[in-house]
Amino acid sequence: MNALQKRSWSPYLLGAFLSSKLSGDRAPGEKIPALWQRRFGPSVGARYGAAFGGGFLLMLGARVAQGCTSGHGILVAFALHGREGSRHV
Repeated sequence: MNALQKRSWSPYLLGAFLSSKLSGDRAPGEKIPALWQRRFGPSVGARYGAAFGGGFLLMLGARVAQGCTSGHGILVAFALHGREGSRHV
């Protein structure tokens, strides 16, 4: 077993969860951002489905291109927005 297989990812997940709760980005109990509600409605299921689908496409694209998701996101921002892409990264 190599070092990566021995590593526990629990502290990272706990840190991500705590930082999201402590950021104060949303009101307590708010699951759907206001912008999403205005555009697509208040469905929690649709929001989670879209997030899962987008994540799947991002991972698939990065896997096919043999790269990482960060590079994939940066490249797409510049490909879709041209010189203005730096504002979206």
